[in-house]
Amino acid sequence: MKKLTQIAAAIFLATSSGVYASSGKLVGTVKDFQGNLSGASISIKNTHVTAVTDYRGRFELPKLASGEYTLVVNYFGYENSQMNVTVVEGKVTTVAPIVLNTQQEIEEVVSVGQIFRGAMAAANNQRNASNIISVIAADGIGKLPDRNAAEAVQRIPGVSIERDQGEGRFVAVRGLPSQWSSASINGNRLPTAEEETTSRATAFDFFPSELIEFVEVSKAITPDMEGDAIGGSVNFITKKSADEFLLQTNFAVGQNELAGGNNYSANVVYGDRLMDDKLGFIVNATAWKRDWATDNYEPRRRGESEDFGIYRLELRDYTGTRETYGLNGSMEYDLDNGSISASALYGTLIDDETHYKHRLRFDKDRAELQHIRNELLTQMHGFEFAGEHDIGFDKTINWQLATYENEFRYGDKPNGQDNSYFVMRFDQKQVGYTGLKEASNGKKYAYNLIDGGTDAWNGISNHFPAGFNMDPTQAGLSWVELYKVYVNEKDRVVANLDFEWSIAPELSYKFGVKYRDKVRHADFADEFYEWNTDEYGAAPTLADFALSDQPGRHDFLSDAHFNYQAQFSQVATTEATMAFWNKNRSKFRLNEDESALISNGGALGRNFDIEEQHTSIYGMATYQVNPKLEVLAGLRLTKTDTTVSGHTYLSDEKRTVATTQSNDYWSLLPALHLTYHATDTTNYRLALTRSFARPDFGSLTPGATYLEADNKLDSGNPALNPTYSNNLDVMVEHYFDRVGLVSVGAFYKDIQDPIFEKRSTGNYNGRDGINIVRPENGERAWLAGFELAFNRDLGFISATLENFGVMTNATFMDSQMRIPTRDDKVHIPRQASELYNFTLYYDDTAFAARIALNHKGAYIEEHGKSSQSDSYYGANTSVDFTTSYQINEQTLIYLELNNLTNEALEYYMGEKGRPLQVEYYGMRGMIGINYQF
Repeated sequence: MKKLTQIAAAIFLATSSGVYASSGKLVGTVKDFQGNLSGASISIKNTHVTAVTDYRGRFELPKLASGEYTLVVNYFGYENSQMNVTVVEGKVTTVAPIVLNTQQEIEEVVSVGQIFRGAMAAANNQRNASNIISVIAADGIGKLPDRNAAEAVQRIPGVSIERDQGEGRFVAVRGLPSQWSSASINGNRLPTAEEETTSRATAFDFFPSELIEFVEVSKAITPDMEGDAIGGSVNFITKKSADEFLLQTNFAVGQNELAGGNNYSANVVYGDRLMDDKLGFIVNATAWKRDWATDNYEPRRRGESEDFGIYRLELRDYTGTRETYGLNGSMEYDLDNGSISASALYGTLIDDETHYKHRLRFDKDRAELQHIRNELLTQMHGFEFAGEHDIGFDKTINWQLATYENEFRYGDKPNGQDNSYFVMRFDQKQVGYTGLKEASNGKKYAYNLIDGGTDAWNGISNHFPAGFNMDPTQAGLSWVELYKVYVNEKDRVVANLDFEWSIAPELSYKFGVKYRDKVRHADFADEFYEWNTDEYGAAPTLADFALSDQPGRHDFLSDAHFNYQAQFSQVATTEATMAFWNKNRSKFRLNEDESALISNGGALGRNFDIEEQHTSIYGMATYQVNPKLEVLAGLRLTKTDTTVSGHTYLSDEKRTVATTQSNDYWSLLPALHLTYHATDTTNYRLALTRSFARPDFGSLTPGATYLEADNKLDSGNPALNPTYSNNLDVMVEHYFDRVGLVSVGAFYKDIQDPIFEKRSTGNYNGRDGINIVRPENGERAWLAGFELAFNRDLGFISATLENFGVMTNATFMDSQMRIPTRDDKVHIPRQASELYNFTLYYDDTAFAARIALNHKGAYIEEHGKSSQSDSYYGANTSVDFTTSYQINEQTLIYLELNNLTNEALEYYMGEKGRPLQVEYYGMRGMIGINYQF
């Protein structure tokens, strides 16, 4: 911080004299009757002087000689506006708000509908940006049933999401791993905290979309952005302050197809300006509660030497209630030469989950029934303080101080001391499975048709003998599992300082520094407790509990081609199993051989502490060579210092020792962007950039973690190098006067030291056939692709179709990397070959409707020994629908429908006919009302 203060003082001293007498400055705001307009182009007639309004609709034209000028305002969708202004030497002239569309006419369209207005904001911001960027405004986000920050961006070209329980969670750009993209809020990457991942990717399912004002996706980053963004940068911009009185409410109710109960959501936005309009504030609170259910089957397989035989079939029935809450409060005070602001962010996700799992152990001739209950809590909060200060008419200093914290933990299930993913398992032995096939190791497994067996991929038999039924009196209590996870990551300080200097109307410089101090703490244990038969006799059976059908049993996996539920056992309630544990805990004993603990070396990969500092400096210049050609060039230099404290297990001595690993490195990240404005409606863009990705936190740990549920040993690798990418992007954009665009782009990434998950099969702690996963740096890789976009209303075909429109985009990609243990060349992990969206809409101002299709192609999640043992995330195509009706100026009613086709989530090994997981969510719908006072 001392260095930042010294830099700021030097800049002030260098620019404090003689700056007010050489020129004047114009500032103003562009708006329409519905609010301020970002992305509007402001120019001085018959000159090269231009500016673009920011996300608040504000613009500045510095360093103008005194005199009379004509301002020209251009905003696609509205007719150009002109106004005469006078610049006075040595003064800042604030022009009256420039109001476009004063007749409420959008050129040939009668009025501005909500969908049209969102498309206008997106097109104008993209057209006037200095780099390759896509933008979604709040108008666009609110018109599709996208309920969290991740889902809000899935329809942008080249952007995809990963889902959990049917809801968007992680954001990825151009089909690359989500941790290779920078996902941030207000320009700052957020800390990560998630149950099952130790990556740097932020899960955004906790952050409601109602808190977002804009989303900007930069496919080619500039030096003033964080450089760890190989895929690109996704920046969520929250509401900062109101420009006038605002009170808006939104309430909705709905249901999920597979779950009982009702869902509800509520959102309130309140803002105003006080103190002669110098102080603006806004408060946005939102809540969303929904019941959900999932039907799932997961075949667990042996390796390639046993022909991928299914040794365990898991039939999972989930029900639960999710609650999402968000709060954003911000205020901004206008100074004579700038402003200061303060913001607070809060988001949380509470997921109370009940889960019944029938596990058919073909290899052990038994049937297992697990009763599972857990409450997952994710909570993020942050505080931001910022300032903008003008120095004269040509220099600006922007600063920001922020702190963020993100935490994941389990709630008080089964009690306030054993906070965990709670499992009570009952086993029925000597099932006598039939129709199995003996493998080379002498054990019998089930096989899919693709591997010479009898089971279709979507109809795997339970292989029960004729007349078999699960019998609660024969199902003995096997063990209780307490699966414990706690993750806390905090950015204790994030400090930015930026200095902008407009040397001339056509040339500006920007310099800055950024510092982040990060700490992360992770605890993990997987504890197995068995009944103490030595002191308390035989273990209880399932029949000792009050039993009933599990929720959703009657239609469990109705989309699969096998009637599994017909032979299900009845179950106890999870409340009863937790009460039994709490009452009889002393009658159980810990089985250390089965457990994953620090003491036995089984949980070392997820027990670690991280301290990390990021220090960046950058410089860049933007030069308007002539009215058509703009050049942006610069350099960012980032130093990363990482210290990982964990444990190493000494197997010979059967003990653990504390281990600390440190690593530091510099990243040199140049960037060059060229934009050629061939006409007012056509841009040609070229970008040459370099970016990088730091290794995931969990990948750097010195130890390993064994997961019994997945039969997998996850190992760390402290010797990993960061991944770098040299990037080439080209784009051609053409904009239509009646709102819309057509664009064609291509990109190429030359990637060094890509990190992949190396998979092998081996022994661990006396168990054979363990799937061992270890991160490794691969050889050089490349990614190439092209993307297309077409957004336009259909009035150009016929005037009768002017209220209809389409929004469509597609991205096609290919990649290649080499893994040392394989002879063939493989795709980069998590790289899909195709992404596309198609939306058809109608919008006549009063009534609007939109149906949207979103597709993401299959990709490799983890590499195996060969192409047949690669683990894939299957292709996914979802269809959503929304419609709304504007009753009057204050009131709008709407309907949202998600997942109309009940698209399944699928994982498979090598080919689709060899599934690893298939999960169905059903359709979700809500109906609501939006009222603005």
